[in-house]
Amino acid sequence: MDTNFLSKHLVDSKYLNEIIYFEELDSTNAYSKKIYHELKDNTIVLTSYQTNGTGRFGRPWQTNRNENLTFSLIKDYGLRIDEIHLMNFYTSYILYLTLNETSKDCSEHDLYLKWPNDLLLNRRKIAGILLDVKEINSDMKKFIIGIGLNVNQEIFPEDINSKATSMKKEFKCDFMIEMILINFIKLFNENLHLLNQGDFLMKLWKSKSNVTGKKVTFKQLEDGREAEVVVMDIDNDGGLIVSDMSGKRCKFYSGEISILYGE
Repeated sequence: MDTNFLSKHLVDSKYLNEIIYFEELDSTNAYSKKIYHELKDNTIVLTSYQTNGTGRFGRPWQTNRNENLTFSLIKDYGLRIDEIHLMNFYTSYILYLTLNETSKDCSEHDLYLKWPNDLLLNRRKIAGILLDVKEINSDMKKFIIGIGLNVNQEIFPEDINSKATSMKKEFKCDFMIEMILINFIKLFNENLHLLNQGDFLMKLWKSKSNVTGKKVTFKQLEDGREAEVVVMDIDNDGGLIVSDMSGKRCKFYSGEISILYGE
């Protein structure tokens, strides 16, 4: 990872205050949570090899050395407690814009957002976001935004090979990880006004998601129970509105969906 190149484009130009880099780290989010009170706004914790990253349901986020982008962004921002979900949707929307711009000259592809915090490329997961919030009762909350993006990794463990992909695997070329990070941070900073336009942000997010009307398997975060449902909508408060097979509607704020293609 060329940290001098990153600093020139992000720190010198005031997009970031600091870049904390490790060649190897267990988890950028775990590290950030331990020392969050020492971290300034607009700091990133970045590693070339994350050895113990986790995603939703505590699943390991498996990554190869020097092939992917794994980092945590520290952002201080004034959102009400009932607006915290907006940071999650904002981050995934900005990551969508970043990848869409990066791949605009590549072969035709299907990139979209999956509720609540994943990006899928050609029906396979390419990126995930894990959000932690500190100082939740303060007006100015400290967000620790963990992002994992599969960039140049081509070989995945057998248990996730059919579900995961990368930019290189889909587009058959190498990508410069540093430039993806630079473009993401710039877009993130330049569009922060969207966090103050919650309904409009959610409209933008939904325009880049294709899940509405789809039959999915929904897995509850609390107990892991699964059920087949149809997604009716995503509410402006971030809730997933679904209808079960009897027509009963429910709203969930946490969980995981898997689209049942061809049904």
